Amino acid sequence: MIAFLHTTSTLLERFEDLVRKYDSDIEIRHFVQEKLLQTASETGKADITAFENAVEKIHELQPATLICTCSTYGDACDTRTDIDRIDQPVVEHLVNTYQKIGVAFTAKSTKEATENLIRNMALLAQKPIQIQFIDCSEYWQYFEAGDSTRYHQEIAKKITAESHQADVFFLAQASMEGAKDFLKPLDKEVYSSPEFGIKTYLHKLKSKTK
Repeated sequence: MIAFLHTTSTLLERFEDLVRKYDSDIEIRHFVQEKLLQTASETGKADITAFENAVEKIHELQPATLICTCSTYGDACDTRTDIDRIDQPVVEHLVNTYQKIGVAFTAKSTKEATENLIRNMALLAQKPIQIQFIDCSEYWQYFEAGDSTRYHQEIAKKITAESHQADVFFLAQASMEGAKDFLKPLDKEVYSSPEFGIKTYLHKLKSKTK
């Protein structure tokens, strides 16, 4: 069984479809803890105790792998060995491939966790990395209102306006993935975490069971 810890129900269908794209048989379980993101958004800090409790409860079901799809709780994932963060595989690729990385975010609580991951990956790779942050937090209101089209369009406009800032762009939150549809004219690569992460973790899971 592959289990997901989400902080928004809007991601369930996307991750369900992604897993099924690469594996038609594995059991999938989704667990949504929207209060985790709500608290982080309101206070600027992750609720580590609530996160730990959610992880422990999921592990009672003994999933083969557990993936957290919320980048805000990335640092909390890094303190454990029994939960993976969806953004690690793509960030590892970006660090190994590029030097000047543009990081767009809409939830301010995500910024620090994403920066920490990039810097840790760069340290492991012994490679100097430049990070250019693109603050799209003013558009978070559209996500909260359920207007995903406006949310993604505005993110794309902001990245396009600042496209000179970096060699590649990373959409730091899974919820931002749809902005790629509006960035196709951009002459630089734009990465998001969902599909990259699912492909990587399913491959690792299959390797373990062989």
